[in-house]
Amino acid sequence: MIRNQYDLLWRLEGLHTVETVAEELGMSRQSALNLLSQLKKAGHVTVSGSGRRKRLYKVTLTKQWPRVPGMWDVLNRYNPNFQLNPWYDHQVHGVYEVEEVIIDAVQTKSFRIVLATLRLFQHVKDWKKLHRLAKEKGCWQQIGALYDVARLFLKVRKMPERYRKEKFHIWKFLSQLKKKNFPSIAEYWRVYVPFNKNDIRGVVA
Repeated sequence: MIRNQYDLLWRLEGLHTVETVAEELGMSRQSALNLLSQLKKAGHVTVSGSGRRKRLYKVTLTKQWPRVPGMWDVLNRYNPNFQLNPWYDHQVHGVYEVEEVIIDAVQTKSFRIVLATLRLFQHVKDWKKLHRLAKEKGCWQQIGALYDVARLFLKVRKMPERYRKEKFHIWKFLSQLKKKNFPSIAEYWRVYVPFNKNDIRGVVA
């Protein structure tokens, strides 16, 4: 495709604009743009910035595989009025569905992240998968309680009744059930619900 591609990539590796590539290689702006387009198709360039922001091209020797949207991306997509600021890079590979996002979010034990999962119950399609993953991680009671809270405020897909009939172990924070955050749900699932109605209204409004 491109002659001496390794030498070219080695020379350009790093962040560039179209203008800096044109200057570095002594070519016209259009030729530089065409070259960057070819390198992008080959997996050696990723692009950031658009609109008023200057478009930047990151050139690498190794191929850059397309990034699959991670937990932060999915939670923010379904919570347009309740955006989260990522504090670590959550990368996934392959298919990453709502069911996995809910599990990963609950595992963080972060108040805001767990609160953001409520809207995801509107998009659960595979309850069998969600139940299996939650049992593997030991968090099915928390998932069940979140679902029951979500359905008080949102139209959600119905949980199959067979998943509600399990015998639950008393959670280590059972003493916190004295707090009045959805007491009937907390008592049924034997877990503490960490947020109240006012918190949720800030998410579902």
